[in-house]
Amino acid sequence: MAQTRTVTVEEIDERTSQQGKRYWRVKVAGERQALFCWDEGLVRGLVPGLTYQVTVNGSAEYPRITDVTLVTDAPEPPAPAAPAGDRERRMLRMSALRAAAEVLHGTGLPAEQVTAYAEQLLDWLES
Repeated sequence: MAQTRTVTVEEIDERTSQQGKRYWRVKVAGERQALFCWDEGLVRGLVPGLTYQVTVNGSAEYPRITDVTLVTDAPEPPAPAAPAGDRERRMLRMSALRAAAEVLHGTGLPAEQVTAYAEQLLDWLES
């Protein structure tokens, strides 16, 4: 039974079936279950980050996109959650400072350079 839904595309992956047919796995924002498309013409019209009205047919395991329409008046998708709250950021900063102090102990570097190194470590930990 066909179903019409409004979705925001996050990612599109090209795949090949066991029979050698190409198909595309479409990851949708806010959903664990991906959608699938076997029509190259339809999938060429999909752009990650944009919102579409899609008609989906098929099983619950393999929902198949059969029609796509761009939604031009869609609201902006919600911004991803911040990677860490204030407490978590302070803990990461302390870990980075401790690691920098251990690595640079005995080098005679000024505190400003140790702190700069700690900030680089913090950036790496947060990425």
